[in-house]
Amino acid sequence: MVVKILVPTAGPEPARINASRIVNIAKNFDAQLIVVHIRDQGESRGEGDQALDIFSRLALANGVEHKLVPAIGEISSTIIGQARFHEVDLILMGATEGRGVAGWIMDRIMSSVDVPVLILPWSAKTD
Repeated sequence: MVVKILVPTAGPEPARINASRIVNIAKNFDAQLIVVHIRDQGESRGEGDQALDIFSRLALANGVEHKLVPAIGEISSTIIGQARFHEVDLILMGATEGRGVAGWIMDRIMSSVDVPVLILPWSAKTD
């Protein structure tokens, strides 16, 4: 059985900060990453595509199986839906300075899924 990790990304800057650590975690556990970028209806795909691209390049370079999921919708319900649809074992999110994960989003996600939710601390350095 393959371990599946859902990774919501908030755009290219958070992806640059967290992708290396997240890909390394997946590699160490021989896990598959499901990377999702959620945008609002009418929002440009540009930043989301950049974030997904960052994860894809690192995953490919490290031999990590991955799926890229561009999505449209409300953040917490989309994360919950993607976690259920892909039957993930873990939700792994990175907190970033000034764009930390809102408490209500985390509360809603953690009370709606039966898998662990892990938040990486913010780090300004990129690997």
